[in-house]
Amino acid sequence: MRSVRVLVHLNNLALGGAQLNAVDIARTLRDRGHEPVLFAQGVDGPAPLVELAAEHGLDLVVAGDPATPHAVIRARLGKLADEHGSQVVHAWEVRAARNAYFGPGRQGRLPIVTTFYGIRMLRGMPRYQPLVLGLGALMPDGRAFGHRDLRLIEPPVDTDSDAPGAVSGAAFRAEVGAAPDQLLLCIVTRLVSGLEKDAGVSRTIAALRLLDDPNLVLAVVGGGPSERHLRAEAAAVNEELGREAIVLTGQRPDPRPAYQAADLVLGMGGSALRGLAFAKPVIVHGASGYTAIHEPGPLVEPHASRCMYGHGDHPADAKALAAQIRALADAPARRTELGAWGRDWVVARFSLDHVSTAFEEIYRELLRRPPGRTAWLRDLEQMSRYEFVKPTARRLLGR
Repeated sequence: MRSVRVLVHLNNLALGGAQLNAVDIARTLRDRGHEPVLFAQGVDGPAPLVELAAEHGLDLVVAGDPATPHAVIRARLGKLADEHGSQVVHAWEVRAARNAYFGPGRQGRLPIVTTFYGIRMLRGMPRYQPLVLGLGALMPDGRAFGHRDLRLIEPPVDTDSDAPGAVSGAAFRAEVGAAPDQLLLCIVTRLVSGLEKDAGVSRTIAALRLLDDPNLVLAVVGGGPSERHLRAEAAAVNEELGREAIVLTGQRPDPRPAYQAADLVLGMGGSALRGLAFAKPVIVHGASGYTAIHEPGPLVEPHASRCMYGHGDHPADAKALAAQIRALADAPARRTELGAWGRDWVVARFSLDHVSTAFEEIYRELLRRPPGRTAWLRDLEQMSRYEFVKPTARRLLGR
C-alpha cells in the first residue's frame, strides 16, 4: 500500500488523553510505513509530550508559545506542510482544527480530518470534512450542529504495552508504602478542574477518610493546577487517620507501573481504559459526583458511549463511593473476575491496532476523494463566525 504523509496537529503538549492517543496512533501508522510529522504550539511550562514523541522516534515541531498570534502559528504549520509534503492534516480538537482550516487547509489545498474526544460537543470545527468523535453519545449533537461527515472511533488503548506483567509494579508499591497485604487504589489523571477530574480525586480522598481502613492505600499519579489543594486535602486526612493513607506522586511520563501495582483503579476516560487493559477492576469517575463500578450489565454501553464517564446527581458526600470501594476490597475473587472480563472487553473494542486501521482508512479515503475547495467554502461562514466575529463581540462587550 502507498504510504500517506500526514501532518498531525496536537491539541497541546501535556500528557492528556487525546495527546497520548494522537502519539500512539502516529507511531503505529509510522510502523506500518506511513510518514507522520507532529506539530504543536509551545507552552510556558513543562512539555512532557516532547520527550515522549522523541522516545517513539517521532518528529515533533513546536512553534511559538501561548501568546503567539494565530496567524504566526498557522504560517509555521503551512510551512511545515510544504516541507513535509503533507497530503492530509489530522487536527486534534477545536483549536487545531481552526489552525488547519485557516492554515495549510486554506482554500481546500489539503484535506482535514478532525478528531474530537471531548465529552461535550463544541462548535467551530469544519462541518463539510470528516469529524471523528470518540463518544457515541455525542453523535446526535454532532448531527444537530450540522456536521455532514461524522465518524465514531472510540479512543484507543495500546493493549500490548498496557497489559498485565508488561512492567513491574513492585517498586511503585514500595514507593507509596503499600505492603503486600494492603489494597492499593490508584488514580492516574491530570489534576485539573476540567471534566471534574480533580473533584473525582477529592471525592476518593473523602471516601478513604470515611472508610478509615488501615489496609487501604490510595496513590494519585498526576500533576496540574489542582495539585496544591489536593495535596492539602490528602495531608489533612492523613493527619486525621494517623497514617500515610493517601500519597500524591506527581506526574510520571510512564504511569504503567502504577497500573500494574494497583489492586483497584479509579478514574475516567483513557485512564480507566488503561486500568482495564491491565486487568484491574475499575470504578468510573464522572461529573456531579458520579461513581460506578464498571462491570457486566446495563452500565457497560453508557460508559463506553461516554468514554468511561458518567453524570451523577450531586451526592452530598462520598458514602456511595466508599461503599463501592468496600464492596471490591472485601471480594478478591470478584476483583479477579472483573479484571479478566475488563481486559477482554478492552482488547475486543479499543485496541490500538483496530483504531489505527480506522484512521488509516479515513486518510486513504480523503486522498481518493478530497473534499477540495467546495467543502472549504461551505465552511467559511461558520468558521469565520467562531474564529473572528464571536471573539470580537466578546471583546467589545467586555466579556
